[in-house]
Amino acid sequence: MEERKLTKEDIDKVRNIEGFPIGSDEDIIALSRPPYYTACPNPFIADFIMEHGTPYDEATDDYHREPFIADVSEGKNDPMYMAHSYHTKVPYKAIMRYILHYTDPGNIVLDAFCGTGMTGVAAQLCEQPSEQIINEEENTIAGTRLAVLTDLSPAATSIAYNYNSPMDRSMFDKKSGAILADAEEKFGWMYKTEHLDHLGHVINGINGQPQMGDINYIVWSDIFVCPSCSKEIEYYNAAYHPDTNTMDDKFVCPHCGSILKITDCERAFVTVYDSVLQKTVTIAKVVPVHINYSIGKRRYTKIPTAADMERLSRIQAMSLPNWVPVSELKKGYNTEQPKKSHGYLFVHQFYQYRTLFFLSYIFGKCKGDSKLVFWFTSCLPKLTCMNRYMPQHGSRALVGPMAGTLYVSPLKVENEVISQFEFQRKKIIQVGCTQGNYVSTQSTTSLPQIPENSIDYIFTDPPFGGNLNYSELSFFWESWLQDWTNDTSEAIMNKEQQKGIYNGSVCKTKF
Repeated sequence: MEERKLTKEDIDKVRNIEGFPIGSDEDIIALSRPPYYTACPNPFIADFIMEHGTPYDEATDDYHREPFIADVSEGKNDPMYMAHSYHTKVPYKAIMRYILHYTDPGNIVLDAFCGTGMTGVAAQLCEQPSEQIINEEENTIAGTRLAVLTDLSPAATSIAYNYNSPMDRSMFDKKSGAILADAEEKFGWMYKTEHLDHLGHVINGINGQPQMGDINYIVWSDIFVCPSCSKEIEYYNAAYHPDTNTMDDKFVCPHCGSILKITDCERAFVTVYDSVLQKTVTIAKVVPVHINYSIGKRRYTKIPTAADMERLSRIQAMSLPNWVPVSELKKGYNTEQPKKSHGYLFVHQFYQYRTLFFLSYIFGKCKGDSKLVFWFTSCLPKLTCMNRYMPQHGSRALVGPMAGTLYVSPLKVENEVISQFEFQRKKIIQVGCTQGNYVSTQSTTSLPQIPENSIDYIFTDPPFGGNLNYSELSFFWESWLQDWTNDTSEAIMNKEQQKGIYNGSVCKTKF
């Protein structure tokens, strides 16, 4: 089908479908790529099925398949799979086996809890299954299958669309490379630090000026208050043992000598001016304690110096170059943790200001281009203060966020932004299928655009009770997209949303 415009009149036709997302018509239109993808219920799906589907006729239908009984095991290291993270994801190569077994080329597959759209990827890649699959599956007929993909989450459907649409690799490489080069030229100084010798003295270059290293990451530490003497304790310095590169469960207050655990202490809070909100806020006090930087290919570490702190103050005084989301965290099970532990009430507070500055600049360059926005959102998880630092893991001390939570660790990592975008850029450039699958943002409880008896096969991986609160975990992505999950019909158990096990005619919360 030819590309179309999504109008407000189109949106009005589907506005009352259950699961219509929370966002303005303008933002929904900007995110959509009709007819293949809309960031609301897709009004073009019926046309797609009419063109490609085969109505079921009981009198003439002779479909038969034996049950699929083979064990399926697929890894998660495929470049396509790893390009963009999500809370749960089934490897598309595993899904291919089911689709090849139960369908024929040209059939329409439905995944009504599509997540990142791996079912659509599998349907398309059935055109050329591996020799292993062909040999293992009798009567396998290679050929593209078509897919209708729906999900309640705009973040999920945005990811799914980009996985299931073509990637102009040359154009993406050119655009994304230019964005990073521009950001590096203008603001690369923000990630520079003076090189020190083993005594902590600045090393000068041949020009007599300090030799500068490139920051890889900075570790930030929470500050706790000793319950015995009421003085502040810098957690990293109190609990870290450089000789063994470990963090102790118990640590000694440097002021009074009390032996403490984190659970014995309250966090220190500080009142600061939030330039995004344009008002003072009270949040957990954190300080930079460790800088990892490079000179050429060699890595070094240092304690932040007065020059580093001055550079941070200079950055903090700068106005953000472009828009950033000012989104207050919704009420929820996961969102309560960072509110209580650190006083983080808004999305932008989960980023160090230097990180937020770069994200503001880069997003301003990406907005309006679906592939660049896909690249942008793929970078976000490793750039929040939910990235944990755990030196006891040695070379893998940067362990990333705790999956399925919004946990903010007492030791957090501020990654250098440009290298993170460059790392993801190499993955994203490998993503993309042919155009053909349709993606829609809506609840599975209401699919009126899909005619009856029109779907050949359904493959779906629904939510798992109370294991994951998808809309809360997707809130950060969706705040940048300005299109949020309508969680009214979200099929999860969530104490804060009063959703539990259905019991007779009443939904009672049981935890």
